[in-house]
Amino acid sequence: MITASTTPAAKLRAAGRLLGPAGPGAADNRVRARREATAALTAAFLAMAAYCAGLAAHGTYPFGPAPRAVNDLRHQYVPFHTYLWDLQHGTAQGDLFFNWQSGYGVGFLGDFLTYLTNPFSWLTGLFARDQGELATYTVSLFSMGLAAALMTVCLGRLRPGSPWLRALLATGYAVCGWGVVEGTVVPMWTWGLVALPLLGIAADWALTGRRPVLGSLAVAVCWFGNFYTAAMATMAAALVIGLRLALADTDWRTRGRVLARAAGMTVTGLLLAAPAILVCGLANSQSQPTDRFVVSVDTEPLTYLSMLIPGTLPKYPAPNVFAGILTLLLVLALPFQSKVRTRERAGWLVLLLLTAASFVITPTAKLWQGFTLPHGAPFRESFVLSGLMAMAAWICLAHMPRVRALAGGAGLLGVLVLLTHGRQPVNDYALTIALLGGAAVTVLLVVYVRGLRRPGRIAVVGLLTATVFASTAYAVYGIAVLHDPRDRGPARAATMTELGQNARRALDGRSDWAETGRAEHGPGVFVTNNDAMLLGGQGGSYYSSYVTVETATALQGLGLGYRMGGRHLQPAQTPVLQALLSIGTVLEPTGRDGVKATVRPAPPLVTVRAPGSDQAYGAPAGSVWARQQAALGARVYTVPELTRAGPADERDANGPGHVLWWKTRGVDPDQWISFTAQCTPGARAFLYAPWLYGVARSETGPKQGFLGDPPVVSAAMKELGTVPADGRFTFSVRPGKDGQMLPEGALGCLDEAALDARIAELKSTAGAVSVRTGGHSVTAELPAGSTGTAVVGTTAVPGWSCSADGGTSRAPVSYQGLLGVPLGESGASRVSCTYTPPGLHAGLAGTGLGVVLLSGMLLWPRARRRLAARRTSGD
Repeated sequence: MITASTTPAAKLRAAGRLLGPAGPGAADNRVRARREATAALTAAFLAMAAYCAGLAAHGTYPFGPAPRAVNDLRHQYVPFHTYLWDLQHGTAQGDLFFNWQSGYGVGFLGDFLTYLTNPFSWLTGLFARDQGELATYTVSLFSMGLAAALMTVCLGRLRPGSPWLRALLATGYAVCGWGVVEGTVVPMWTWGLVALPLLGIAADWALTGRRPVLGSLAVAVCWFGNFYTAAMATMAAALVIGLRLALADTDWRTRGRVLARAAGMTVTGLLLAAPAILVCGLANSQSQPTDRFVVSVDTEPLTYLSMLIPGTLPKYPAPNVFAGILTLLLVLALPFQSKVRTRERAGWLVLLLLTAASFVITPTAKLWQGFTLPHGAPFRESFVLSGLMAMAAWICLAHMPRVRALAGGAGLLGVLVLLTHGRQPVNDYALTIALLGGAAVTVLLVVYVRGLRRPGRIAVVGLLTATVFASTAYAVYGIAVLHDPRDRGPARAATMTELGQNARRALDGRSDWAETGRAEHGPGVFVTNNDAMLLGGQGGSYYSSYVTVETATALQGLGLGYRMGGRHLQPAQTPVLQALLSIGTVLEPTGRDGVKATVRPAPPLVTVRAPGSDQAYGAPAGSVWARQQAALGARVYTVPELTRAGPADERDANGPGHVLWWKTRGVDPDQWISFTAQCTPGARAFLYAPWLYGVARSETGPKQGFLGDPPVVSAAMKELGTVPADGRFTFSVRPGKDGQMLPEGALGCLDEAALDARIAELKSTAGAVSVRTGGHSVTAELPAGSTGTAVVGTTAVPGWSCSADGGTSRAPVSYQGLLGVPLGESGASRVSCTYTPPGLHAGLAGTGLGVVLLSGMLLWPRARRRLAARRTSGD
C-alpha cells in the first residue's frame, strides 16, 4: 500500500530544503494566499515605481526632455509597434503575414513573432498612433512589474519564508542591470524577465507532480512571448531544477519521474509555441548572415566582478548582472551561512560561478545565444545570472543568517569595492550604493535576524523596503545620467517629429498605389530607419533582422544601398530602379519641417515582359546596368569606358578597376582623382561603386557621398550630373580611406527619353489593366493573351505561390531578383499570388500535436481514477 508519505511529491516535501511543509488548513491557506498575492503586487509596484522614479529624477522620457528612444528602440521597435497599431485599427497596408509598406514588400510574421508578441505590446492600440514610444515604455515597465511579482512567488517555491522579504529581492531582480541598460530599450526582451520566474514555478510543479497543464501552458506563453530570451530562461530553469533534484533527499527513480514530467511539460509547451519557433527559425536561416561580424565575449575579471555592484555602467560590453544591493550582500554572505547545509551552499555557489563563467567562454556563450554570437550586445543572457543570484540570496535569507554571516558578506562587499574601485564601470553612483546602501542593508538585516517582536520586525522591514527602493531608484537615476544620449551629440527627444507628421499627412489616402505607383520617402532618413512603417506609404526603408538574403542581394544587384550587412535597406534613388519598383511619388524634406512631394509617371505594380527580353537587354553582362535593363526590358544606358585624367591610369592587379589609393600610400584629404568618359549629350550620369568610401563630384551636379564599407555598408547608385553638350563628362573622386578602388564600368549614362518611353509602354500596353493587393496577396488583370513573364514589383522570396488564369499554384521565378510569374506558351490574362510565411504550416501542425498532448494531460487523471475504480469494484 502506498501512503501519502511515500509519494514522490511527499519525498520532495520531506526534503524540507526544497519546499517546506504541506501547509495548514483551508482557512489559513486563504490567508496565506492573500499575503502572497499582496506581497507579489507590492513587488510589482516597488519595481515599477523605482524605475519610474529613477528616470523622472533625471527627466528621461516620458518624464522629461532626455531622449529614451535611441538606436534600435528608435529605429526598430517604435516603428514596429506603430505598424502593430495600424494592424489593430485596420489601417495597415498588409497583415500579419506580409508587409507592403516596407522594403518594397516583405514577410512580416517573423517580425511580429520576434518583436511584438510580448503580451504587453498588444496594449499599443490603446494609445494614439503617434505615441508608439510611450507604448514601448509601457511594455518594458509592465514586464518589469510582472517579473517582480512572479519572482516573489518563485522564491517561495524554493524555500518558505516571509513574502515581504522575497518581494524586496524580486524588486532587485526585476530592475537588474540587464533590464535597465539593455532590456528596457528592447521591449520584447523584457519578457525574458517574466519567463525566468514563471518557468521556475513550472519547474516546481514538475517537482511536486502538480498542474502539468498549467506548466505546459506556462512554457508556451514564455516561448511565444519571446522565444529568444525564453530559450535562455529555459536553460536557467533546467539548471535550477537539476540543482534542486541533486540536493533532494530522494531516490533516483523519483528524480527520473520528476525529469520526465519536466520534459513532458517542456515538449508540450514548445509544441504549442511551434509557429513562433519555426517561423522565426526559418526567417533567421533565410536572412542576411551576421557571422561576418566578429563579436568578442572576453571580459577582464575585475571588470566582470565590478558589474555585481548596482549602478555600474560599462563603456565596452560586459555582463550587466547586478540585482540590487540586498541581493548582492546576501549572495556574498552565503558562504558564511552555516544554517544552510554545506552541500546546498556549495551547490548554489558553484551554480553561480559556472553560470557567470559560461558568459565569457565562447563555446558556452554561443550555447546561451542559440549557437551563434549576436551582432550587437554580446551578453543578452545576463538577466539569467541576476535571477539565479536572487534565488541564492533567498536561500541565505530564508534560513535567517547569523550576524557573523552578515558580517562576512559585508566584509566581502568591502573587498569587492576595494578591488574594483577605479575600474571604468564603477562610477560615483555605484560607489554610493555599495557603501551607503550596503551599510544600511547590513545594519537592518542584523537587527532583523537578532529576533524582534512583530512591531519591531514590521518597522525593520519597512526601513529595508525604503532602502531597497531608494538604492534601486538611485541606480536607475545614475545610469540615466551616464547614458544620456545628449552627451554624445544632438538627439531628437521625440520619435514622431513635426517633419514626420507632415510626411504622414502627405502619404494618407493612397489606397490605389498598386495601380498608380508607390509613395516613397526618398533618400535619407526622415525620422527612423523604418520610416515606411512609422509614416506610411510603400517605401524601401526597412530595418529588421529578417531581411532575406534574396531581398538584400536582389535590391543591391539593382543598385539599391544597404547598411548593417544588408539588414537595413534604403530607398531607391535612381529613376530606373524607381520604375522597376513602381514608385510614383517621392517625398523630400524642405526647410525645417516642410515636405515636398514629387509625382512622376510610374508603371503599375504588375507588368509584363516579352519572352526573352531579359536576355536581349542584359548588356554589358554582369553589371548593374545590365541587370536594370534586363529587368526593365529596354536599353536605356550607355556604359562608357573611364579614362583617368592626370597621371597614367593605374589598374588593380587583382581584377578590373581603377586604383584610387592603396594601403601603402595613405590618404590625402585634398587629393581628387579625376575621370573622363564620353556619353550622349544631355544624358544623366550615374555612379555605382558599392564599396567606395569617399566623395564624388562633377561640374554639373552636387557632391555625392559614398559610405561603402564591405560587408557592412553597400553604397547606393547615385547621380553625378548631366553630360554637357560636347559629350565629355568629367567627374572626380576623393577617397576617404586607404584601399579604395573604382570598379570597372562604374559609370552609366541614362537616356531619359528611352526610359520615359519604356515607362509609357509599361503603363499602356505592357502593364496590368487592374491590380489589387490584399493583406498577403496580389491579383492582376493583364491585357488579353499576354505572353512572357508577369513581373511584380517586389522581390522573389520563399513563401510566394502564384497561378496564371486560375491554374495550378507554383513557386514564382526570380526575374532579376523580382517576383516573376511565367505566363506559359498560350499566354494568360490574369495572375494571382499569395504569400504564406515559411514554417507556418509545420508550426500549426506542431500546435495541433501540443493540443492533443495537453488534452491527454487533462483526461488521463480522470481515466486513471475510473480504471482504479473498476479494479476495486471487480475485487
